[in-house]
Amino acid sequence: ACKTILSSFFGRYELGAHLAIEKEVLKFMKIKGGSFDAQLFWFHRCLCLYATARTNKTKKKQFKAQAKRIHKELTNALKNKNPNVPHHASLLNAEKAALAQKKNQDVKKLYNDAITMSARG
Repeated sequence: ACKTILSSFFGRYELGAHLAIEKEVLKFMKIKGGSFDAQLFWFHRCLCLYATARTNKTKKKQFKAQAKRIHKELTNALKNKNPNVPHHASLLNAEKAALAQKKNQDVKKLYNDAITMSARG
């Protein structure tokens, strides 16, 4: 999990995505509903998967499907009033919109909202 987080921090999204798919899928199901830092790992995995899906057109469906699964879990945590998730979910919503190639203005607004949400804490 630490390798995925570091891959996310240093912009090595493809490495993080491959780690998320190859090794972390089994752990994902075990972590579900687990410790408080589980959402942090989910967020970085999902971010790497969305970023790689945007750049890797040949395996886009594989990365996107896994990212959607993790994004759904974070959204469910947000619906359950988890205070640590809103800024993660807002950034992932912007990434998902960018992947779907929505209008630039819409994507920019989502990214700005995510930045504002993260600044508030």
